[in-house]
Amino acid sequence: MIKKNIYKVILVLVIFLFFIINLDTIRAFVVKRLNQDQKQFITEIFFGKGEAERFKRYKIFGKMSYNQNILPSTQFVKIDFFEKSLEELDLTESISKWNPGSVQFYLDNYNDKVILADSFGNFYFINNQSFEKNSKINFEKIKTNFKFNNKVGAIRDLLVHDNKIYVSYSDFNNECTKINISMAQINSNLNFEKLFTSSDCNLEFDAGRISNFKHNGKDGLLITTDTDLKGTGAQNVDSSFGKILFIDFETKKSIIYSMGHRTPQGLYATDEIVLSAEHGPRGGDEINKIIFGGNYGWPISSYGEPYFHQKFYKDEDSKNKFFYKKNHKSENFIEPVYAFVPSIGINQIIKVPSKFSYFWEDNFLVTSLNGRSIFRANLNDDYNKIISMEKIFIGKRIRDIIYNDKNNIFLLALEGKKFAKSSDGIPSIGILKVSKD
Repeated sequence: MIKKNIYKVILVLVIFLFFIINLDTIRAFVVKRLNQDQKQFITEIFFGKGEAERFKRYKIFGKMSYNQNILPSTQFVKIDFFEKSLEELDLTESISKWNPGSVQFYLDNYNDKVILADSFGNFYFINNQSFEKNSKINFEKIKTNFKFNNKVGAIRDLLVHDNKIYVSYSDFNNECTKINISMAQINSNLNFEKLFTSSDCNLEFDAGRISNFKHNGKDGLLITTDTDLKGTGAQNVDSSFGKILFIDFETKKSIIYSMGHRTPQGLYATDEIVLSAEHGPRGGDEINKIIFGGNYGWPISSYGEPYFHQKFYKDEDSKNKFFYKKNHKSENFIEPVYAFVPSIGINQIIKVPSKFSYFWEDNFLVTSLNGRSIFRANLNDDYNKIISMEKIFIGKRIRDIIYNDKNNIFLLALEGKKFAKSSDGIPSIGILKVSKD
């Protein structure tokens, strides 16, 4: 009797082990012979109806993002990604007075440091060694005379050039906002002087990306400017808004470099090429090749459409038509290199140096806010066509990106939230580097 029981136990164990070892094969055999309703019923038995429905949705959504890689994997190279929390800088406290939304800050390189400026006008030195994986953020707050005339001002970009720091910013006065650029020699105390203020003003100034540039032999800056929702000013040569302006360092005056822009928050400029990354309305974020004197169509042409609450139709028949012209060229405007439909919340654009990776050489990285991703774009030699594009999911809004040559890494300004209850809401610097594994 005892022997029989022992044999039974051994038999059960053998069957159990066989089942465990061949679990994937058995499961695949069963799954092949069940229809979708039967699979769903079994899932509900084990996990409950609510969880089973959630699994079903996840499976569908997963197929929507088919073949999208998640870091560290990318199409051709393995990329390490990690974050450095900026909690000790207390950026949320410094800018909570004016903006209840995300924590915005900007970065640029200076010698063996990185300079960080938050939207409220606080400046920090961060040592390059801080970006090693196991190092703490080593920072120093910089003394400065920078201030807004009104508490609702905001820094829109930061640029280090020729041992000077330039900042573009909005400053709300008398019910409108002017475009401003100030400059300071870089040392332990930043003494800013005004370089440029627009003579006209608008309801807001939410672009302001700046880059050093030489035009007709004159040194200066390019700055992107936006326009209001209706596009007022973008097609008006007497307005500074809805443009890319060139600011002459010597005269401190501006000329219109290009026009017909909505909200270009990304800018890449060299002697060879100027590219912008521009927010469309509901759809139609654009990458544009900028040509001097070019008109890019806003608010007449766009591959997006107004948000539902912004549509104002003239008659019933117009409700069945596009609000914006969908062809730029036929309206004598310049077509975008690429238009994202739906929008990604496009932001900065930067070229990848050959030193970073052979596989990404001469590609461009385009960051996004709502998309919480980086898009690696391969353009043709004339910069007027995207040959291929890879989406790389990061998971946070990316306000800025710079390449740090000292460490051969990309640094990402990852926004947090002012009143976040978890570590995910704390602003941080993301580090992208080629994996050694």
